[in-house]
Amino acid sequence: MNMNVDNKRPRGFTSQVLRVVQVLIVLVVALVSARPEAAADGTADKLGELFFPYRQGTPKAAGVTPGLKIDSTNAHLLQEVLPPELLDHVAAGEFSFILQDTTDTPLRQEYIDATIQHSGKAALGSEKLQNYVAGLPFPLLDLHDPQAGIKGAWNYRYRDRGDSVQYWPTNEHRTGTGAVERSETFYIAQMFGPHSAGGAAAGDRQAWERRGIYAKRYMRFVAPSDAEGRQVMSLTYENDLQLDDQWLYDPRTRRTRKVVYNPYEAPGNGQLLSEDTSGFNGYLHVYDWTYVGEKVVLAPSPIRSAEPTLGGRGNWYPTDPWELRKAIVLEAKSRDSHPLYSRRLLYLDAQTYANLYTFAYDLEGKHRRTFLQVYFHPQFNPWNNKVWLPQISAQLSLDYERDRASIFQTHKVVYNEHLNENRWFSIMALMLNGK
Repeated sequence: MNMNVDNKRPRGFTSQVLRVVQVLIVLVVALVSARPEAAADGTADKLGELFFPYRQGTPKAAGVTPGLKIDSTNAHLLQEVLPPELLDHVAAGEFSFILQDTTDTPLRQEYIDATIQHSGKAALGSEKLQNYVAGLPFPLLDLHDPQAGIKGAWNYRYRDRGDSVQYWPTNEHRTGTGAVERSETFYIAQMFGPHSAGGAAAGDRQAWERRGIYAKRYMRFVAPSDAEGRQVMSLTYENDLQLDDQWLYDPRTRRTRKVVYNPYEAPGNGQLLSEDTSGFNGYLHVYDWTYVGEKVVLAPSPIRSAEPTLGGRGNWYPTDPWELRKAIVLEAKSRDSHPLYSRRLLYLDAQTYANLYTFAYDLEGKHRRTFLQVYFHPQFNPWNNKVWLPQISAQLSLDYERDRASIFQTHKVVYNEHLNENRWFSIMALMLNGK
């Protein structure tokens, strides 16, 4: 449902402003206490700018004003704030949207505190980060630093995603006309630790640390009937060179087997490789990373409702109001042979490191796929989520070469509720939950 962006503010707007002021005071006091030199070298101000980039005002661009409808007739106004990979499709009349004011989305206090407390400790290693504890490992990127690209990639890996999350999504395979060729329904649960800032998720943190586990993921197919009951459980490790462990439960045989994880596989023959999840969810070491810089862009997030409005060609595109946001741009070039892509461009939200959109280019360098991430503002959810982080609403994976799209939408999402590891994240759990 679209909202009037001129007069609609998030619920609790005044309390949100007070919270920003309070957090800024805590940030400066905590950082100076931990590092007395921070006041002199400007680190405190820089971190304040990182977590609260809009405290001095929201981004502006010529001709880009809240309430303006953007379509093919005035798409030229967006040349400075919308990458050509999207602008060309607006200009071609494939979709339109209204502009809204920039929305402040500060992260959880625990994550901010962890970043402040451990600022300057993390260092790059050959396989994983060294001396990393929690929070954003490299909060201040420098264009002149030749390692800024890989540091930005590690920031993206360790962005605040909550301590645990459960969501109930659907995924539709759509043609360019909007016809649905296949639809799937899932239940997905994830836990993050032991670097999770909130500290509520991992049940046995010592066991996680001992095995070097970064995240655990469980997925169960609910529909269609030919996939119902299939389950996948996977472990992702801190060591970027260590392949994910993955187990598959097949309801037809009622057997569980360990399978080789392939990040280049497209489950269900869709437009989404395993590493395309969330815009990018692959191994960092197989790419050469470059920090392109920070840029003001138009983005389809955050929306001010729990579910997105989709429209345009094929019902592929997010048509809730878009807004100007500061973004960190990273380029990832494939080091070795990749079956589809020569490089990616990631546009990450500068305040949260959430992936706003990613563009993937084929082996000849032509733009082939766009991955649009849609998040809803924490104050717009019907499930009583109290965590203050971008909450996933949809991922839209558009393949222009095949004229197909995968439309992944969450219809319920719950953050930071206790998850029993033995129930969801063990091989025995796959058998017990099997049908």
